[in-house]
Amino acid sequence: MQVRVFSIRLDNAFLEYDQQQLNVFLKTVTFKKSSTKFVESDDAYWSVIVHYESEEQEKPERLERKSYEDLNPKDKQVFNYLRQWRIEKAEQLKLKNFMICHNSELIDLAMYKPSNLDELQQIKGFGKQKAEKFGEDILAILNAV
Repeated sequence: MQVRVFSIRLDNAFLEYDQQQLNVFLKTVTFKKSSTKFVESDDAYWSVIVHYESEEQEKPERLERKSYEDLNPKDKQVFNYLRQWRIEKAEQLKLKNFMICHNSELIDLAMYKPSNLDELQQIKGFGKQKAEKFGEDILAILNAV
């Protein structure tokens, strides 16, 4: 059984989109169970955990590459969080920033917001090795915003 977490934001600008994302996902898997929790904060939302089963699929196609101009203000904020993470990770590993992730990869992460390692590998530049090395950090940031 696999698990996926969804955030259903209460702001009218996001509510319908978030619900649609959940519904589209549920049509593609065998639903087992779910649980919900209301998260109180400045940007309150419902956290939905879905337990599901899916058939093994071929390697997914890569998502279309986006540019910084394609990002909405919230996505630009996510991009900045990811960029700060990259700076800190590069310092920690004593590498150049681009060796962790290119800006184009951070833009795609901010736009598509993958929620698991399989979805992360749909982002151009993220193969299995890179997803395993940095995936948990990236997913934690994306789930926190």
